[in-house]
Amino acid sequence: MDDHGTDIHILGGYYNNVYEISSEVPIVVKIFSRGIHTEEDVLSEIEWTQFLHENGVNVTVPIILSGRSYIHNLTDDLFFVAYEKVKGVHIDINGEDWNEKLFKQWGKGMGTMHSLSKIYKGKYKRPEWNEHKIYQMSMDSFDSRIKEKWEQCIEDIKSMSKSIESYGIIHGDLNHHNFLYDKDEITYIDFGDSEFHWFAYDIAIAVYHASQTIKDRAERDRFASVFFNSFVEGYLMENSVNEILKHVNFFVNFRHLYSFVYHHQFSQKDQLNKQQLKYLKEMEQSLINRKTYLGVSLV
Repeated sequence: MDDHGTDIHILGGYYNNVYEISSEVPIVVKIFSRGIHTEEDVLSEIEWTQFLHENGVNVTVPIILSGRSYIHNLTDDLFFVAYEKVKGVHIDINGEDWNEKLFKQWGKGMGTMHSLSKIYKGKYKRPEWNEHKIYQMSMDSFDSRIKEKWEQCIEDIKSMSKSIESYGIIHGDLNHHNFLYDKDEITYIDFGDSEFHWFAYDIAIAVYHASQTIKDRAERDRFASVFFNSFVEGYLMENSVNEILKHVNFFVNFRHLYSFVYHHQFSQKDQLNKQQLKYLKEMEQSLINRKTYLGVSLV
């Protein structure tokens, strides 16, 4: 805490780059490195979230602290964006609010986003899914079986048809850590991974990360089915699933593979603890030894 009573503490982020500044008007600050993100990338994210906000979706809204831009320079290499601090907390997966009512509400929110993406015309375009640098990186350091699975999945994705009903802007990481919950209201946060992708992938991401909260595999399968049915019930309130659900099972499996590849490619291995290294090894073995992440078909 500084001499003026301003409390600054880290909230997280993959690069530990999100901070809360508690003062008279609390704000959340996200710091970006120009070596990773361009200002145009961030402005396109802001433009998309503002569009969602203007159309009734509860999202964190960026604010201008000084001047006329949402982009604030820290150094030649770093800049930041400030957001309103919204009410709410991350959902407790062991609490009473972690239930089918929440899953349905969560699905409804995603359905609204996907529906709005069909009419969105922004100045700054969100990236296409295959523009992410993970798809340009070498896989030579991976087990050959993992590399083969990865390459086959990418070919399968490239062969999928695109239509306005199946393909558009997705959140890209709408797991239970990326919304805040307060008095039955959900506020969605962190749209940094939003991109053009198949809507089925967004649904699969929610299913995959929610089911990860269950360690026992048989119980995980049961939970995944309950979660998926409630989630889609809410999703259907805002968007059609006619061309979407046929790809959900594939994308749940792909998300498991993607998560392993992502952590392997972008984590600093020397900074991981024993538990994190063990977790990555278990992911690798499950990908090699099991055909599917879940033991059930959702669709």
